[in-house]
Amino acid sequence: MELDLREIQGNVLAGFNTNMQVLIGLSVDAGRASDAAAWLAGLAPSVTSMADIREERGIMKAQLTGGTGERVWLGIGIGSDFLAQIREDLFFFDAGFTLGFRKRARPVLGDRTDQNAWRVGSPDNPLDVLLIFGSNNEGAADGRADELLAQAAAAGLRNSYRETARRIDDLEHFGFRDGVSQPLVRGIDTGGVIDAGNFVFGYARKAGENPYLPGGDPKGYLRNGSFLVFRRLAQDVGAFRDFCHRKAKALAQHFPGLTAAHLEALIVGRWPKGALTLIGVTTDPGQRPNDNAFDFPSDPLWAECPLGAHIRKVNPRSGPKDVVDVPRILRRGIPFGPPFDSDPPAERGLAFISYQTSIQEQLEFLTSAWMNSPAAPAGSAGHDLLVGRNNGPRSMPIAFPSGTVELSDDGQQWITPTGGGYLFAPGKTTLGRLTEPVAAGVGWRASKLLSKASIFVNSTLGIGGLKP
Repeated sequence: MELDLREIQGNVLAGFNTNMQVLIGLSVDAGRASDAAAWLAGLAPSVTSMADIREERGIMKAQLTGGTGERVWLGIGIGSDFLAQIREDLFFFDAGFTLGFRKRARPVLGDRTDQNAWRVGSPDNPLDVLLIFGSNNEGAADGRADELLAQAAAAGLRNSYRETARRIDDLEHFGFRDGVSQPLVRGIDTGGVIDAGNFVFGYARKAGENPYLPGGDPKGYLRNGSFLVFRRLAQDVGAFRDFCHRKAKALAQHFPGLTAAHLEALIVGRWPKGALTLIGVTTDPGQRPNDNAFDFPSDPLWAECPLGAHIRKVNPRSGPKDVVDVPRILRRGIPFGPPFDSDPPAERGLAFISYQTSIQEQLEFLTSAWMNSPAAPAGSAGHDLLVGRNNGPRSMPIAFPSGTVELSDDGQQWITPTGGGYLFAPGKTTLGRLTEPVAAGVGWRASKLLSKASIFVNSTLGIGGLKP
């Protein structure tokens, strides 16, 4: 089935990839849900589609070279609680989205931070709507954000979160090149091998399968939509660097000449510029054209890239793993806060954004079943020290010249979740239909009750390999 590029939001399959983005969180005032829905429906023509991205990419890039354009791209996500208020006839089989981010954060994602202190999506300030403004002209993005915020306030939506995020030469704050290993989507990317149904509703997830829809949809709202996951992750760069500096010294007896930079690369699985860690390579070899053209069957004893390294935890490729198909997500995150060396005390981190058609089977599986587990995706992997969460100390085995050494995190964690949300990123036509009358009939109501009962039972019992 051909992709409807004028309906699919542009940030899903293409990514804005702008130098800066303004992220706006909105919370619906009591009794104003219908007003808020009407305002959102009116924004449908303004949402940037995949076709718009293709047509306007050159104009957007011109802003970087002295162009006078003030192009601003817009993406929208709607929170599960708010969506349930305005579209009673739209329900989902996905436990993650149905139960909501706050209920899944601790038991599934391993986030034990105080939700009342979250910067975005706290109980008092739910993330009912997320607006993403992408541009290479910061003044234009701020102006457009201010304009829509004034409209939102009149429609019963209060601004509960605002942040400007900026790219740092394609790096995240720990200094590593980001976005190296994105899935290549069939029909979108050159050499695409993963079907669009893994990221957009209404298309096959595998060749020959029926189009995938994650819920009950009597009025046809799901097609061309996607699940948007937003997590605000603060990064303690100083603590990470200090840990690697101290540990490199302590481990020198096992690996003479081990540097802090090399240890950081082993924890991540790549060098800062993107090259995979390899035997005998003790400094960053620099970016090369084929830095993503590798697989792990050639490294069964994890002599080159540790099994617990972050990149191997989340994408073991065809190496050892406990499932046949590796779940993939489209990552659209962007750093917030200044670079560490320019302002060490300032808060900084990653505005993590991903798109997928199953939060439970994709994002939550990768997080709970793999990143947070010492025994997966391969039995002796150890923890993902960079991103994984755990109640107690975490450790990962590393193959050094003298033999295997267990690297412990000493009870430290360098990434702290500070809120977020699970949202629905609808197709443009669906967004414009938000205020249509609810579908008649009782069939969908019965299906909705059965779906809720199934999700409750499965999540309570932890069926599917995820914690309840």
